[in-house]
Amino acid sequence: MDGDSVTALRDEQWIAYRSHAVWFWTVFWPVAIALRWFLGWDAGGPMALWIVGIALLETNAVLTALRARRGLTLTAHGITWHKYEMRLSWANVTAVEQSACRGGTRLVIRVGESGQALEDVAVPARPEVRMNMRRFGAPIALRAGHLACPAAEVVEIAARLRREYEPPSGLKGFVTRVTPPEVERARRSARRWIRLASAGFGVLLFGVLLVNLVPSNPDPQIAFTFDRTTGSGYMDQVLTMTNYGLTATAPTLKLVPLDRAGHTLPGVTVRTAYGSDRGLVVLPPRSAGDDVLAFDGPGFRDVADVQVTVLHKDRAKRPASAAVDLRARRLLDTRYTDPSEDFDTVLLENTNDVTVEVRVVCILWENPPPGATQQMVRSLPIGGLISIAPLGDVRVPVTGPVRQLARSCGSVKVYYSRPAPPVNM
Repeated sequence: MDGDSVTALRDEQWIAYRSHAVWFWTVFWPVAIALRWFLGWDAGGPMALWIVGIALLETNAVLTALRARRGLTLTAHGITWHKYEMRLSWANVTAVEQSACRGGTRLVIRVGESGQALEDVAVPARPEVRMNMRRFGAPIALRAGHLACPAAEVVEIAARLRREYEPPSGLKGFVTRVTPPEVERARRSARRWIRLASAGFGVLLFGVLLVNLVPSNPDPQIAFTFDRTTGSGYMDQVLTMTNYGLTATAPTLKLVPLDRAGHTLPGVTVRTAYGSDRGLVVLPPRSAGDDVLAFDGPGFRDVADVQVTVLHKDRAKRPASAAVDLRARRLLDTRYTDPSEDFDTVLLENTNDVTVEVRVVCILWENPPPGATQQMVRSLPIGGLISIAPLGDVRVPVTGPVRQLARSCGSVKVYYSRPAPPVNM
């Protein structure tokens, strides 16, 4: 290899950056969509917009990671940081040095004009450059241990190239002020893909605003199922409500009893144990809730189904994500008790990792005639609206009528709820 070839190689040095951390965002965005869809985490917005937004962000993340792995290129004219295709002329570089920082040694590239460095990258990339300026006093600060060669060698190469650098002047300077075509193409490509991140965030923000600003549909995405009987040991006449929406909802229902032929039963009225007919039952997003129904009037034993109409729907703040069943356990002093036994406290356990608001009721059941469904006689509240911390528990004292009828409480049930809406709603 002749001397000219050696010089050419030494005058253009490519230093790769071997860090797995550059792939963080490429992993983060698929995880975000998994949380959004599979694990019940809910941040609002239609799923279709989430897919589009995260696809744009993921594309940008992959291309940025690939460029970041390319690291630095040092030439006779300056230094290029490929992550954002930032090219700094040696005329603007004041120092290339190793700096001991918290978290390890870094290769720091300092400049005289930080504004010029910021102008050299797309707007979405500037926050990282500004952060480097605040933390390290330089637009570029790479972990020394991740460079493909020792940082001291990079410092030596940069020092030699800076010494040999001759600022262009005269006619030569006028001609060379124009950025080389290959550098300009790289910059345009980097800026184009970086702008995808802005587009992705814009799509996600639009989706969230769409959900929060557009009025709720008066007929929410709720499916209703009435089970006249549910088997031995389970409650009868249960209305199951499944919320397929992306936000928690508290529907106010109108319930009309029907016979086996689907005809309305005149004179038969409906009572609820939890208050779904008053908007007290909150259905978490992508979750199910229920209520227990009782019927009164001539022919109430003939009820086979109910017609459900949503009169009004309010959005609820809690739970903000899909939720699981709550637990209510009876206590007498410090001992757990069974149904038909006395109790003076109810222990409520929140199995969710978010704060929830709940209500508790004691249900008194009838002794039905042979072959008939068992009906609720009364539903007595235990306490009021109760807030429970994530994965926490609350002890609710039993007082008043419930304390006197404790042995008659066939069921103690807890359900997601909210403050009582105005009576005239």
